[in-house]
Amino acid sequence: MSNLETKTNQAQDRAQVLRAAGIVSAALLLSRMVGLLREMFIRSSLGVVTIEATAFDIAKAFPEAIFMIIAGGAIGSAFIPTFAAYFTRDDEIGAWRLFSAIINLITITVTLVALVAMLFAQDIVLFFYGEKIALYPELLPITVRLMRIMLISPIIFGASGVIMGALNARQHFLLPALAPTVYNLGIIIGGLIGLQVGKTAFATAVGLAIGTVIGASGHLLIQLPALRWKHARYTAVFTLRDPGVIQVIKLMIPRVLGLSFNEINTFIRLYLTGSMLLGSLPALNAAFRLIILPQGIIGQALGIAAFPTLSTLAAKENYADMRIIVTDSLRLLLFLGLPVTVLLIMLREPIIRLLFERGLFGSESTELVVNALYYFSFALVGILFLEVLARSFYALSDTFTPVLAGMMQVLMMTGLSLWLLNSVFAPRGWVELGALALGYSISNYLEVAVLLILLRRKLGRLNGREFVDAGWRMGVAAALMVAAMGFLLGRLAVEALWAQLILGTAVGLLVYVGVCWLLRVKEVMLFWGYGRRLLLRSH
Repeated sequence: MSNLETKTNQAQDRAQVLRAAGIVSAALLLSRMVGLLREMFIRSSLGVVTIEATAFDIAKAFPEAIFMIIAGGAIGSAFIPTFAAYFTRDDEIGAWRLFSAIINLITITVTLVALVAMLFAQDIVLFFYGEKIALYPELLPITVRLMRIMLISPIIFGASGVIMGALNARQHFLLPALAPTVYNLGIIIGGLIGLQVGKTAFATAVGLAIGTVIGASGHLLIQLPALRWKHARYTAVFTLRDPGVIQVIKLMIPRVLGLSFNEINTFIRLYLTGSMLLGSLPALNAAFRLIILPQGIIGQALGIAAFPTLSTLAAKENYADMRIIVTDSLRLLLFLGLPVTVLLIMLREPIIRLLFERGLFGSESTELVVNALYYFSFALVGILFLEVLARSFYALSDTFTPVLAGMMQVLMMTGLSLWLLNSVFAPRGWVELGALALGYSISNYLEVAVLLILLRRKLGRLNGREFVDAGWRMGVAAALMVAAMGFLLGRLAVEALWAQLILGTAVGLLVYVGVCWLLRVKEVMLFWGYGRRLLLRSH
């Protein structure tokens, strides 16, 4: 292959990733915004420092974990590359047979696990939150009831998730990316019905639980037209002997283990908040919702869009182009992640007050969520990096390495959280939930470091010098952004929260982009060129 052909292919790969990322980013932006509206509705109608809010947040942890561990493990790392490989071999019939077998297997497995969880719901809740239930006995029956309703949703999500994976593998991103928006709308609709029917926080909580089932159904249904467009063929096949199914299961096992460790983060948070102030768990979850907003818009969009291209390059053993895609993606994530981190830290109080402070969400709730958001914000760049790094290993059909890194992250998070809680936060009288958020943030960077080292062994040098060179320039820009925002907010004689938010954001971003421009950060030029092309097309 000539140098010209190589450069042309690289340009096509980059363009394909950027186009897909644009589609996914727009849809995920919509999804995250509707998800934020969902969170605003939940917090205003249930509050944070209430029995109903705590019960809802405990109950939803288990259905989400079932889906992420079982269905997510097959889809994210095992099903997509195996499914895509059939089309590479021009075996479309075999590909859709694999699709049918996996969707049936996942649905049956998730149904069985959900039924067991329903049966032992009371014991599960008592194990994790027994200390708090001893103080608030009414917490138990409410949590169990909500949990049993919500356990229906992962059964539906199991099938929907496989469909999403198949469509992404076939380079269709729009409807799968819109599906989470439909899910969030379903929850809001359920909550509104509950509020109108019962006029109480309990009735709203039940409505929200039913809404998760409505939303999951919508998540599935919106993707079905795209299956027709891609000429999908479903058959009622159930087999564990098909070579493709065996391959998916082999790849799935370590990924399931890895996701299990990821979900342990949630259950550690669940267990530790059981001995903290009532409302600590909802406060952490509300703050984390604001972190996963940019994670979805920036990190997941780029990771999802890059994954099929990375998988194709890995299948061709084209590691040179893989390195380019990975390092370009990490630089872009750093460029976008740093200013968002600064904005979340510097504007955390006006953000929380504007979004949540209404209804049952009062000043006490604001204080808890602001504290959690401060410490969670430091994790953002790390979790953005993980979206691309983990998928780089999955593209190489290596699902075991991220498991090891995930195990280390969980161990570090647990140890750091307990040490920070007992040795730093509690002795100083600091709000205890901050220890959990800070422990999570620090441990994510350890996981990033481990994955970078191990990925370099597989792909070779990852243009580290170029990345560090860009990194210090972006770091200087972020530091000056902090200084400018601190100076402005310290002297701003405006009490209106909107004014603080708009002025602070405008000044901060102008300083960041301006300094990056002066320091010749390549990503500024990239966005400038993209913006100019859009303007030229519009004219």
